This record gives sequence, C-alpha cells and structure tokens, in this order.
Amino acid sequence: MTGRVRAATGMAFRDEGRRPLLLILLVVVPAYAVLRSIATTEETPRRIGLPGDLSFVTTMKDIHGAVMAGQAIAFVAALCGVFVMHAALQGDRRLVIAGYRPGETIVARLSVLAATTALVVGVSLGVTAMAFEPESWLPFGAATLLIGLIYAGLGALSGAILDKVAATYLMLFFPLTDLGIAQNPMFGDGSPEWWATLLPGYAPSRVMVDGALAAGFEATGPLALSVVWSIGIGAVVAYALRRSVAPVA
Repeated sequence: MTGRVRAATGMAFRDEGRRPLLLILLVVVPAYAVLRSIATTEETPRRIGLPGDLSFVTTMKDIHGAVMAGQAIAFVAALCGVFVMHAALQGDRRLVIAGYRPGETIVARLSVLAATTALVVGVSLGVTAMAFEPESWLPFGAATLLIGLIYAGLGALSGAILDKVAATYLMLFFPLTDLGIAQNPMFGDGSPEWWATLLPGYAPSRVMVDGALAAGFEATGPLALSVVWSIGIGAVVAYALRRSVAPVA
C-alpha cells in the first residue's frame, strides 16, 4: 500500500468515525437483534429443508439461532454500504482533483467497507456463540461473511444510484424481504420458494443453515454461487466508485 493510499484510507476511516450512529449500527444493533430474537423464541418443533434434498427436524429457537446473525449482518452491512458510497460521492472527487488516482480512493473506500463488514460479522458471530452452537462454525462463519460482503456491496450500489434517504429506505426493506422472509425456514414449508432462489441472499443463507444444523456439508453449490455473487457485486461497486470520483469533463 503506497503512502497516498494509506493517507486516503486513514481519511476515509476518520470520515466514518465522525458518525456515532455507525458504531451503534455495527455493534449494538446486531448484538441486541441476535440475542433478543433467540431468547424470546419458543422451542417449537419444526421440519425444514436443507441443501442436498435433505430434511431436518429441529426447533424454532434453533432456527432463529441459525438465521438471525445473517439477517442482522445483511441489514447493517447494507446501511454501511450506503454511508460509505455517499461519503465517497461527497469527498473523493476532490481528492482526485487534488492529484490522487481514482484507484487509490477506491482502495480506501473498499477498505472501510470491508472493515465495517468484518466488524459486524465478528460481533454477530460472537453474540450468536453466547446463545447458539452451530454444527460447524467454518461454513456458518463463511456464509455470514459472504452475506455481509454481498449486502455491503448492494448498499453501496443503491447509494450510487439513489439519494441517501431513498437508498437507506431501500436497504431497510430489501434485506428484510430477502433474508428475513424469503430465505427464512421459519416460514412456509421450511424451504425457500422458487422465486427466492433468484435473490442474492439465497445461496449464502443455504450455506448458513447447512453449517448451523447439518452434521455434514452438502452446500457446495450454494457456496460457489455465494462467492460468484460477492465477486460480481464487488466488481460492480469498484466500477461505480471509479465513475463517481472521476472528474467531470
């Protein structure tokens, strides 16, 4: 990392640090949402579908433990994406005019986005461990990280297209619809509907549920699709950032 990239990254982190709401979003919201949801859910028996055409009998309380971290991460990471993109729109073009290359400012903003996503994932996994023990932490943790990266990118893209208020409302609604309803095995027959497979949360949520409840790992396909989603969205975010900071001709 060059000196100018380090300087731009430091400025980007200081810029986000001036927002007290960000710390509340990153720490308090996922901690409260995960612990409260698990604690208040009854241990009602429930049969759900797992990857590999398997079915599994568990309880509603364990299902909430399996999925709530992903829902909290998607919600918070998406809002962070909105904030980071709007900060870039406001400030990074001036850095480019001052002599920075667009790629240097992009690295700085993506570093902030990755760091905030990693923090909310860490907090969510930490509080999940206090109330729920997944069958396998590796796929469960990988799935939550992929959910965070995907939704952080979607939040950034919405921030590039819409004004801040509209982007914020969209990122309040879309993660809830995707992770909270469409992919949630607590609803319907315990498996996502066909249309839910078209949403970005489908693949990582299947990996998450498999890692949380299944003794073996049967979600190789969803894992690969999750990686494709995260890489594709990341590339589009980098392109959107480059366009947003390019000097107007």
